[in-house]
Amino acid sequence: MPNQRDGLLLGIDIGGTSLRVVLAESTKRILKHRKVSSPADESPEVMVRTISRISRELLKDAGGGTLSAVGLSSPGPVDTTLGMLVNPPNLRQYQQVPLRDLLYRELEAPVRMENDANAAALAESRLGCGQGVENLVYVTVSTGIGGGIIAGGRLYHGARGGAGEVGHITIDVNGPSCGCGKHGCWESLGSGMAINREAIRRIEAGEESILAELARKDPRAVDAKAVHQAALKGDRLSNQILDRVAFYMGVGLGSVVNVFNPELVVVGGGLTQMGPRLLNPAFRICRERISPLHNVGLRLEVSRLGDDVALLGALVLAQELRDEE
Repeated sequence: MPNQRDGLLLGIDIGGTSLRVVLAESTKRILKHRKVSSPADESPEVMVRTISRISRELLKDAGGGTLSAVGLSSPGPVDTTLGMLVNPPNLRQYQQVPLRDLLYRELEAPVRMENDANAAALAESRLGCGQGVENLVYVTVSTGIGGGIIAGGRLYHGARGGAGEVGHITIDVNGPSCGCGKHGCWESLGSGMAINREAIRRIEAGEESILAELARKDPRAVDAKAVHQAALKGDRLSNQILDRVAFYMGVGLGSVVNVFNPELVVVGGGLTQMGPRLLNPAFRICRERISPLHNVGLRLEVSRLGDDVALLGALVLAQELRDEE
């Protein structure tokens, strides 16, 4: 007979390309993990049914048991009061969708949800380099830029759960357009998207680069990874682009520090894979642009929780929800 256990936790991280689900007894005892292609292009009902099917399979594989709490991480913005996705730019079919209630009815367990950056901030606070830190900011720098704020040891949500959208700090009012519809946002200047766009713009303007042939064949292939690789080979244009993005990354980080005065800033996301080439100048510029008071004791660190940081945050959400019952 299978070992029947009650009180299990389910963590879910919904992404545009991947859906990750983890079953656990606690954040320190993970039982099963599943990663599948995300049905984000289909209806929310398909997403909910997919999550339900995976949860049943994981429970069966783990030897049985029931769920006591579910944590959900998804792209923002998220209205945490209503448990609703609010016009997420990367999930076009999820406009004003009460995803928390849909999952509650399907899984028959209470659900707590956060946007992925908030979930990642929570994971860093409880499981990562932010353990024991009362005030920290997590910043994810990938295709876009997002953030989560821990204040006094707790997630700071703002009035409707929208706090932490640091990628839309205005850096240059006359800057390039951003996916949010505004101009000059930090995301439009210091992200992977900014690297791609600047590389294509300058190559099309006739500047020399070893990326030029690649751009002619497939402009979409001129992404942040390709620019980084070209920079390591000494490509002048690619190095100039990375210097520019590092500058704006540092300016944005400095703005975040000046506003929140954290003890720790944790930087995660795909662009951190560029390592010191990008992060050393960004951290230097950040420290140059903040007040002496904010520099005292400030730590700037790179996340060590990897690609599963938001999933681990979802698991923390589930455990804290269970502990409150």
